[in-house]
Amino acid sequence: MAKQKPNSRMKRVKAMLEIAAGAYGERRLDLGVALDISIRSSDEEDNILPPLRLGVHGELMGGMKAPIEVGKRRVDVSHVNPSVIATMAYRGKGFYKEPLPLRALACFPSWDRIAFVVAADLGIRSVRDIVRNKIPLRVSTRASGIDNSTHYTLTAIMSLYGLSFRKIARWGGRIDECAHPSSPKRIESIKARRVDAIFDEGLPTKWLEAALENGYEVLHLDEDVIRGMEALGFKRAVIPRRRYPGLKEDVRTVDFSGWPIITHKWLSKDMAYSLCEAIYRRRRDIPVDAARLNIREVCRDTDAGPLGIPLHPGAKQFYKDKGFL
Repeated sequence: MAKQKPNSRMKRVKAMLEIAAGAYGERRLDLGVALDISIRSSDEEDNILPPLRLGVHGELMGGMKAPIEVGKRRVDVSHVNPSVIATMAYRGKGFYKEPLPLRALACFPSWDRIAFVVAADLGIRSVRDIVRNKIPLRVSTRASGIDNSTHYTLTAIMSLYGLSFRKIARWGGRIDECAHPSSPKRIESIKARRVDAIFDEGLPTKWLEAALENGYEVLHLDEDVIRGMEALGFKRAVIPRRRYPGLKEDVRTVDFSGWPIITHKWLSKDMAYSLCEAIYRRRRDIPVDAARLNIREVCRDTDAGPLGIPLHPGAKQFYKDKGFL
């Protein structure tokens, strides 16, 4: 690609992007997490160039709706979690009423699983026991706002058992919602045994270790429920005992891994190539939910970064040119 010499307007745009990146690095705790960037031609310019619109988090871009915004071309690029929501949207399953023409630019590693955890002294061996005995559990789980992907996954699993948070409350139970998996409120509740169960993901944040150390155990998901989740696009997985020695054995569940960067099929091949090139050049500066960003892994299906949708042709070309594919 021929490099265009920057004019004064381009220099000012680049300056603002660098300032924003620098400011966020220093003040991210003050600035929040919703990002909305649109780079486009000025109205008065003769040559109207295609815009580049990036969105992450916020009411539309922070959960299940983000793939819809990308698939409908209201946003060009987004960074979502977990990979399966892009897979579901691409297939038109579950939350998504039609297949969306999504493509991947990369999938950053973020190993995770769904876990249904209960106090061991309750004698519960399956989620079906909760339904059969109408157990009024005190459950710690994720906040249910803005089409949260964790809440969607948990309720989808529960529905296959004929269970819901509303039913648990109706039986006399209590639902404690937490904004984050390892919130101090949850850890304190686990240690004090103020909750009977924890239904969540975010296992690397250490809440599961705390539960296993304080008399809780993890339930297997039943085979028919796993197959039901697979039909939506989820991958079967295990919570491995080698990673969590407090477990008696590997526990059957579904995967919740991956931070894919997604776009739509209409993004130009050159732009997709350039975005992947930017990832490569800044790989040491990009924060990921893993020890490091390995470019050889972000372009292929891995345990920590499932690639459940096709790579964009421009992305595929970049990774081939660099020898990663």
